[in-house]
Amino acid sequence: MKLFLFVISFCLSISSFAGEEKIEEVLQNTRTRREQSDYLVLGNYAPLDLLIPSKFGLTLGLIRDGDTSWEFEYLRGSVSVPFLVEDLGSMTDQRISLIRRSYFGYNSFNVSYGLSYFDFKVNLGDEILSRLTGGAVPSIDLIKMQSLGFNFAVGNRWHFKHNMTLGVDWFSWAQPVILTNKDTVFLDYATNAQDRDDVDAAIKFISYFPRFSFFKVQFGILF
Repeated sequence: MKLFLFVISFCLSISSFAGEEKIEEVLQNTRTRREQSDYLVLGNYAPLDLLIPSKFGLTLGLIRDGDTSWEFEYLRGSVSVPFLVEDLGSMTDQRISLIRRSYFGYNSFNVSYGLSYFDFKVNLGDEILSRLTGGAVPSIDLIKMQSLGFNFAVGNRWHFKHNMTLGVDWFSWAQPVILTNKDTVFLDYATNAQDRDDVDAAIKFISYFPRFSFFKVQFGILF
């Protein structure tokens, strides 16, 4: 709710900045400004994005007409405090998406959908590595998983004077479907049964867990 109020307040402040234009007029002109533009560049912030929150990223888009845009989106988040398994270590979650955004004749309301590539990496913690025997193995502390899947989102996007743009995806869902690569050298060398079970369970959980996101904010400009 607080984020929604922030978005509305931001819209009002932008409308004031844009020559005292009334917010109603700003919203009514959103579709017109989109129809008169060809490209867009947006910065992204996803505070509530699974599996790792507080993702940042960039969106590049091609505007076909007032109802459709094609977008390339990159998001990245990392965390050093383990939350799946104790001593699992740091994790990095990257997602690259090809998105079609459709407005269906609406002014700002839109539905987006497309394909996503997921890249998840885990650096194992010192406690787990200290129990590993068999000598030094390159990159043995790193677990990598890449997969392909789909994405879906519902949101609003507003365009103001000077083509400044504010968008919010209120809800989005990115789902891994096909695991394309799994690099788990650690499991081949681990001698501690509990460590093997913990890491294997985490891998299975991460591989296909749905990536739900709420209130992803986008800010940028049209060209």
